[in-house]
Amino acid sequence: MAVDFKDYYKTLGVSKGADQKAIKQAYRKLARQYHPDVNPGDKAAEEKFKEINEAHEVLSDPEKRKKYDEMQDYYQRYGRWPGAETAGPAGARATGAGGFQGGNYQYYTVSEEDLEDLFGGQSPFSDFFETFFHSGAPATGSRRARAEATGRRAQAQRAGEDIESEVEVAFAEAYQGATRTFELTEADGSTRRLEVKIPPGVNEGTRIRIAGQGASGSAGRGDLYLRVHIHEDARFTREGTTLRTRVDMPLATAMLGGEVAVLLPSGRQLLLRIPEGTQDGAAFRLRGQGMPVMGQPEQRGDLYAEAHVVLPTHLNEEQKRLFANFARSIG
Repeated sequence: MAVDFKDYYKTLGVSKGADQKAIKQAYRKLARQYHPDVNPGDKAAEEKFKEINEAHEVLSDPEKRKKYDEMQDYYQRYGRWPGAETAGPAGARATGAGGFQGGNYQYYTVSEEDLEDLFGGQSPFSDFFETFFHSGAPATGSRRARAEATGRRAQAQRAGEDIESEVEVAFAEAYQGATRTFELTEADGSTRRLEVKIPPGVNEGTRIRIAGQGASGSAGRGDLYLRVHIHEDARFTREGTTLRTRVDMPLATAMLGGEVAVLLPSGRQLLLRIPEGTQDGAAFRLRGQGMPVMGQPEQRGDLYAEAHVVLPTHLNEEQKRLFANFARSIG
């Protein structure tokens, strides 16, 4: 039985060279848009939801994606994929040039059981997916498999489910902490507002747990998890709790000594004493002005300020004469 080739990149609206982050973002956006809870009774949205879950199931898995890319390259070159002529029923192996075979993978995008529960007992995936990326799980109509899935869903409903979301913070907010307000939608359509504190010292990818603020169940609520993404600040380099920055000092200050301002991520400025005769690139340590230790904000790393000489420009004739005299004086 012939099956139609599926362009999973087109389904998610991403390029073939998209990284995993772009694929994940595209999937989440489309999943929210076409989720059955948002589009009750809309058959077209249901089909679209199935398609984007199928596409994400393949493209989010490195092994499946590699296999799919090879198949797509062959398809674009020859107008068919290896073994397309002999592709049999769902789950059958496809043989021929390239030697592609159905793998033994487990679904993890939206589980097959959950999709069945949303859309009925038939397979939520296309013949193309079932032929080349079949999970090897019990048949869709298996009473035992469906009973086990129903039991797992009932247990999750009783206990309440965890919710995970992403939160973006500026570098200054990671330095001194921040507050975010979220509006959460309940299963019954009602909303609630939640204020969450982002602790100072968070790292890129830090996972913050807010207990008891997830989805509600008959036995209580699950937890809310926030995954932190930090916007970089070109003025600072971070190494754990150590920060590094650059400061400019006039030539006269480098030679005779003086003070220069050092900017902190919070926006405050400190005056740094420059001793006379400071060489270009000299680093000065400001104790306790680096990143705080997460959970222990009273403990901070150090900030290193690297001083660089700024040479004067557009000298007038008198200044040039004085510099020339100075050059002669030092040989």
